[in-house]
Amino acid sequence: MRIRDIFALAIILVAFSACNSCKTKSISNDEKATSTPEESTEDRTGCIDFTTNDLNGQTFSAQKEFALHKITIIDFWASWCGPCRAEMPLLVSTYKEYKDKGLGIIGVSLDEDKDQWMDAIQYMGMTWPQVSDLKGWNNSVALQFGVRSIPFTIIVDSKGKPLQVGLRGQDLVYFIQNFLN
Repeated sequence: MRIRDIFALAIILVAFSACNSCKTKSISNDEKATSTPEESTEDRTGCIDFTTNDLNGQTFSAQKEFALHKITIIDFWASWCGPCRAEMPLLVSTYKEYKDKGLGIIGVSLDEDKDQWMDAIQYMGMTWPQVSDLKGWNNSVALQFGVRSIPFTIIVDSKGKPLQVGLRGQDLVYFIQNFLN
């Protein structure tokens, strides 16, 4: 693991060290007028969560996607990023091999041009959910997690708890193989 990856992992782990005490409140419209902060109809212990737009401009909830898989890779990338594109064939083949065993991926693009973003997704055969606010390096999800270079990954469990940060190439594949086999 490189120094940059260790530093990034440390930042994320510190930021989410209180995950076990995090509670997400989900209440109906009828409850809003009478609920107090101490009441909760749903407790979740994973703290990584974000909501942004998908390819079709629809609201996308990361927490809902995490719940569908044993582990999920949050893959920060962009269509203009050479190293991202170079790693994509390995990620595509890994996804095909492990998606039925519990692997999910969320692509978070740092693109600004929607057409280039969509063309890259199609060209590279990325069949997992893709999200972006099309703000480049000011992407809200990238800023939330302190992403300063791409490609960059965060691997979380089904509740959004961070498991690994910054894995790429064969290190990423090895982690997935060991976790899901």
